[in-house]
Amino acid sequence: MTYVRVLSSLFLLMTSVGAAAQTDFVATSVKVDPVMQPKQPGDVFKECANNQACSGVLKGAASYLGVSPTLVSAVLAIIPQATREGEEGHFTIQLPQGYVYCRASIRTVSVVPATGDRASLMSATTNERGVGIYTWTPKQGVGQGRSWVEADYIVYGVKSDLAEKYRTEGKCKPPGKNIINCRGATGVNHGLPACGSVDD
Repeated sequence: MTYVRVLSSLFLLMTSVGAAAQTDFVATSVKVDPVMQPKQPGDVFKECANNQACSGVLKGAASYLGVSPTLVSAVLAIIPQATREGEEGHFTIQLPQGYVYCRASIRTVSVVPATGDRASLMSATTNERGVGIYTWTPKQGVGQGRSWVEADYIVYGVKSDLAEKYRTEGKCKPPGKNIINCRGATGVNHGLPACGSVDD
């Protein structure tokens, strides 16, 4: 049985939702934290719009993209229901209508088990509408506790009709590539590097 926690944060760097829809770029912050444990199953999604730690994550969005702060607003990601099949999890961070993938930043917080062939795994691939995430968190033996991968994602979107312009300028990356494929917290585990930080 599984417990999955995905925290999605909503920030308005502009003065209103209407203003956010008019900016060239949007940014969203999502915490992905699938936990494998024997009790309390279910998929739970919580907003952290009023969370101080979450709100601090997006302060550097304009700087990261190399654009004026007036061109960036923050939005709540569209997160379709996560699917879990045994030890595997599939999550999608989708940008709002009218925006397509620009860039992403991933910061791994913790991974348990941290080493070995059964260390937890995380993989993320970009697509036109956002980022698809796959996790594998093993069910451990009796007395060995829970397993998880916890990571903070920031996904940047660009207006659909401006995507080619900003990709040509190098401010946005084209979608369709694997941006992280990692396992555990240190060293190399079952042929994959440890999870860390990635900027696309």
